[in-house]
Amino acid sequence: MQFATFHDLEDQSVFITGGGSGIGADLTKGFLSQGAKVTFVQRSNPEKFLAECEGKYKYEPTFIKCDV
Repeated sequence: MQFATFHDLEDQSVFITGGGSGIGADLTKGFLSQGAKVTFVQRSNPEKFLAECEGKYKYEPTFIKCDV
């Protein structure tokens, strides 16, 4: 998948709801690939997604369990 590139995201913080699955997971990966620090919330535990991201990006995504 090709993501839009924003050159000013390096070391910036991003917050995503539902960031561990579906479209939210793609957004999380896109922001991480551009050097952003990503925190996301969702109801279920995204263990598989977090394992996929481990060691691939400058920052690891931060997960908070939450029902918005």
